[in-house]
Amino acid sequence: MPQSPLTIDTAETPWVDVYRRLVEIVVPRPIALASTVDAEGRTNLAPFSFFNAVSANPPLIAFSPALAGRTGAKKDTLRNIEQVGQFVVATVTEAIADRANACAAALAPGESEFAHSGLTPLPAERVAASLVAESPVNMECELVEIHRYGSEGGAGNLIVGRILLLHVDQALLDGEGKVRSEHLRAVGRMGGNDWVRTRDTFPMPRP
Repeated sequence: MPQSPLTIDTAETPWVDVYRRLVEIVVPRPIALASTVDAEGRTNLAPFSFFNAVSANPPLIAFSPALAGRTGAKKDTLRNIEQVGQFVVATVTEAIADRANACAAALAPGESEFAHSGLTPLPAERVAASLVAESPVNMECELVEIHRYGSEGGAGNLIVGRILLLHVDQALLDGEGKVRSEHLRAVGRMGGNDWVRTRDTFPMPRP
């Protein structure tokens, strides 16, 4: 016999449990490897899977650092963007997935995730934050706005940025200048500790 669906009343459920179901259901999620600097110029690098493109004209992307679950404190990425108003988003690929994951470690403020992960910072052209040398795609962005959705642990802070420069490794491109997904080999997040590759694709022309 078919079972009735599980119905979750989000107002009556601990937010951590809601979060766990969301990240299991909203999949696969692309990963923004966000590079920032603080007001003193110290680098920070962190991955965020609440991330997507939101506009092409103007070119905008957005990602959402949540407040720390236990303390409600802001993450370094959010504080840095509030201070400086600029950031870089790099694409996470199979080749750097383990190093991008290492950037999620809880380091002391001011301690560089670049050094911790073994990734290499490169100077950007328009923003103070660094490019990620090992990523084939880097987007230099300036802050447009931050939408805040609460002050307790788990609350999201949607950072919207305008892409000023988009750097793409030419080895990814076909003869028409399109990025070939089989060469990009981006990865994404599923629920829990599961990640996903993007090699298993199929064509679906729009009607």
